Formats: sequence, structure tokens, C-alpha cells
Amino acid sequence: MKQIAILCALALAAVASLAAQDLPDGKKLLAQIDEIRFPESFFMRVTLTTVSPGEADKVMSLDNTHKKAFGSFLEIQAPARSKGTKMLTQEGTLWMFNPKSGSTKPLRLAPRDSFQGSSFSNSDVSKTSFTEDYAGTTEGEETLDTAEFGTVKAWRLRADATNPEASYGHIVMWVRQGDLLPIKFDYYAKSGLLFRQMVLSEYKVLAGRLRATKMEMTSLDKKGTKTVLHIEQMEIRNNIPDSLYNLTNLTK
Repeated sequence: MKQIAILCALALAAVASLAAQDLPDGKKLLAQIDEIRFPESFFMRVTLTTVSPGEADKVMSLDNTHKKAFGSFLEIQAPARSKGTKMLTQEGTLWMFNPKSGSTKPLRLAPRDSFQGSSFSNSDVSKTSFTEDYAGTTEGEETLDTAEFGTVKAWRLRADATNPEASYGHIVMWVRQGDLLPIKFDYYAKSGLLFRQMVLSEYKVLAGRLRATKMEMTSLDKKGTKTVLHIEQMEIRNNIPDSLYNLTNLTK
């Protein structure tokens, strides 16, 4: 009986080992998700529409010029009251300057705070890479029902914060097997509380590859509130000047 128990234990361990080998490497998978979502250096224009119960929809148009290893330079184009507000990520810090505020100095923003009253955080909008702040572990595979692709098999990836300044404690991501298109993200606070969920859809060819052009973020701490981000335009730009990512540009 003892030998049989040992053999059973070894067999189970072998099955578990084979199952683990079949899962994609979490670190590589997280890097691939970054590549699918955004190019290394690019310009894009997005529209954010925030819907809240009992309130008029809030619509904002925003330009983002991103350069790898430098960060993102953002400028609000609409509504009129916010037009000209600029933001810059520099060494992981997000700065904002509103020329209509009367101040001559940029304001430092907390990465986990709401971006302009939307369901997205400041970090969600200004940062394009998960690998800078998180480490990925592939947890398994699941079946998801999607409006765009129907029923799909997906890898479930958990990304745990490695940077104390990260907006979230961890993020659970589902990506379609095969082409690794991101389908859904669940965002957890450092306390372990699930408080944001995002669904990615309307995949189209942008900047040379298939990417989600619609990202719908729901705030679970604000019942009925959600923000839909639409990518209106995206193009690769390899000649962005380094000087753009200087704090002095915010106040010009």
C-alpha cells in the first residue's frame, strides 16, 4: 500500500509538472501584452466618455505622445474649459499644468487617483507598460464569453506589483489563446479589494497590428459609473524629440 501511495504521489506530481510546462511564461506573456496594446513610440488621440447615474455624460479628447524610456506627454484638446492642460510622465511621476489655473508651476499627481474624474486612474492613462511595475504569473486557462469573438479559450495571468508606487496591488488579465489579444482586466487594490474592471474590444489594425480601440472601465466603488476610452488615431513615430519630455514644456 505504501508503494502504491508513493507511485500515486509521483504520478500526480508529474501531471502537475507537465501542466505547468504547458502554461506560457508569465513574464514573457506580460511583455507581449504590452506590445499588443501599444507600440514603443507613438502618437495617439483618444476620447474618454464618463457615464454616471443622474449626471450628464462627460466627454474629453486627449492627445498622447509616447516615447520609450522617456514617458508620455499628454495634452487635453476638449472640452474647452480643460483645453491646453498638459501632463507629463517623468521617471514614473505624473505632472500636470493647467494654464488657466493661475499657477506657474506644474502639479504632481498621484498615479492611483482618478484621471480627470473618470473611472481610469492617472497611471492607466499615462503609462503604457505593465512590465515596469508588475511581475506576471500565468495561473491557468479559462473559457470566456465575449461580445466580439464569441466563446474563447483564454490564459489567465496575474500581475503582482513590484513597484511600491504602482496604482494596484495586482491585476488579473485574460488574453485569448493563440494571438494573445487582451480581453479583460480586473484591478485589485493593495488591500485585495476588486475595485475596477476593464473590457477591451473593437479590435482594428492600428500602427501596424491588431489592437483594441475600445476600453470600457467600470468603477466598482461607484455604482453605475463607467468610462469608455476610444482610440481615434494611432501612428508610430520614431522621430519624437527627447526635449519634449522636459518639465519646462508643461508651462510653455
